[in-house]
Amino acid sequence: MNKFILTMVIGVTTLITFNSNAQDCNNFHKKKCYGSDNPLMSYNSQSKSGMFVLGHTSDLVFVAHAEHDYRISLCQDKKVEEPLKFKILDGRSKEVLFDNETAVLDTPADDAQDGDNSLPQYFDFSADVTKKIIVRITAPGPPPEEGKKASAQPNPDDLFCVGVLLESMPTPALGF
Repeated sequence: MNKFILTMVIGVTTLITFNSNAQDCNNFHKKKCYGSDNPLMSYNSQSKSGMFVLGHTSDLVFVAHAEHDYRISLCQDKKVEEPLKFKILDGRSKEVLFDNETAVLDTPADDAQDGDNSLPQYFDFSADVTKKIIVRITAPGPPPEEGKKASAQPNPDDLFCVGVLLESMPTPALGF
């Protein structure tokens, strides 16, 4: 009976510890992601934060409404040195609309720091029609080996928070 109680206490403690680590990511995007400098951009409630493990890929799906401008900003824990990789896909056709690995930065060569190979962590776009958008995020690190069963408990050192801050505003009317 004592072994059963001890096992239950250890199990509950482990579960609480793992859950408290996951809860640290709640609202991470509100606290750590840098948004647009445009004062007309407002917080979009489809923003999310989540726990990632090195090499993990996950999709965030949201609805972009017609005649609105959007900014998608990503952020991560500072303990992970490599930047996040992400793609923006059309939810219906799965066409890649943006890939930060192949994006050309609008930074003059003189402004780039030596050895700075960072990837853009945001994307701005206008939606001319309402459509589903997929943000496919890949955490730095090697992907899990194919065919290898996922570990029930990932190494705590490999866990970190990722935030996706979505901002939107009505597209300004152009012309007279």
